[in-house]
Amino acid sequence: MVSIKVTKQMVPTPSMGWGGMSWKDPFVTVTFPSKVIFTSASLLLLLVHMGIFGADLYHFTVTQEFNLMSFHGTTVLLVSHVLSFYWALLGTFYTLEANDKVLRGFALTSLVMNFALFVGRFCLDYLTIEYREEFY
Repeated sequence: MVSIKVTKQMVPTPSMGWGGMSWKDPFVTVTFPSKVIFTSASLLLLLVHMGIFGADLYHFTVTQEFNLMSFHGTTVLLVSHVLSFYWALLGTFYTLEANDKVLRGFALTSLVMNFALFVGRFCLDYLTIEYREEFY
């Protein structure tokens, strides 16, 4: 009995290098599950927001130097808070379908902490509105 081995002859194209492999192939294989990416991105932004909020709270209550607070970036901070909350919400939706209880706990914690920090930032901005220097 004779077996025939069929091999396909690769014809190099401009997007393919030697060996018939595309330059995009190594980049396509490096992917992360969306439930992990959204949760980790929202946790990373949560840490940044907690640092900024802590510094603002320190300057408001302890030093009372209001010019050192992050008034100049309030719009960017609030948009960043909304983005972080949205990513936490997406991460929570993706992990609710999975059976991983640890990841679900991280996602729900991220969601609650992002919402609480957003409300805290909003309240701090409301309390310090009279200390802002407004230029018209």
